[in-house]
Amino acid sequence: MDHSIWQDFSFVASSGYRERVLAALAGFPKLPKQLSSETHLRLNHVSRALRELRQRGLVVCLTPEAKARGRLYGMTDAGWTLFSYLNNSRERFVPPTSLSVGATGFVPKIRAALVVRFLQVLKGKYGADRVREALDGWAVDPVALTDDNWLSADSCAELFDIVESKFGDGSYRCVRDASAQVAPTVPTVLEQLAKALPLEALAEFAPVVYAKEWNYGRLEVETGRRRAVFRHFDWMPTPGMCALFHGAYEGIVRSRGLVPKVTKSRCVQRGDGYCEYIVEW
Repeated sequence: MDHSIWQDFSFVASSGYRERVLAALAGFPKLPKQLSSETHLRLNHVSRALRELRQRGLVVCLTPEAKARGRLYGMTDAGWTLFSYLNNSRERFVPPTSLSVGATGFVPKIRAALVVRFLQVLKGKYGADRVREALDGWAVDPVALTDDNWLSADSCAELFDIVESKFGDGSYRCVRDASAQVAPTVPTVLEQLAKALPLEALAEFAPVVYAKEWNYGRLEVETGRRRAVFRHFDWMPTPGMCALFHGAYEGIVRSRGLVPKVTKSRCVQRGDGYCEYIVEW
């Protein structure tokens, strides 16, 4: 994908206001008041989103001579290109039966807390200069990331692919190993690990943690004696994402001083209906 589209995708996906306004312009040009009514956003929020989208070159004012509320806005060619990609992304990562798809301009996202720590681990292993150079082409500015930012799933997948291409051997082992170090330190995971409960019981809380960190897909858990089976439905099963969770489950078990055995038993990439990890300790 063209680098500029990655940047625009991340820019729009980081704001629900921008997503909704851009999607509302897909049918035909509209006035700010019409956009406010269709998106259920306040007029000042619509105006701000339009201003930001115009500065990005995704939206254009078709009647600049009119007063502010009477100006008509439409998409530029770049806006249409991005909107098409947003739609394809939505269709690729979330099934039509998902309630999330009904939301205007929905984009699968991930909280940045894990990515922030992932980058810290990379810098510790490879050096800040090498990591900065490797991520020069990433659509996201890593310096600006905080735990509470939300990243599009696409931008996270792009990150893992860049890391693998720069530091890996094609197996995504470097993503998996970094994830094993990072996962137990993510605040929502750490909160659960601090509880004086056996891992079997903690595994039952995994869907709650997932829902706090991911805005799409679902996680189902089945537990037994010294084991848990995690099933990921309706998500983005790229090699990097799969390696991320493989490593996360390994790291969480190790954080309890136990030796993990994690087996990837099913995968959407192989034609299965979901990705499945069998975790034993």
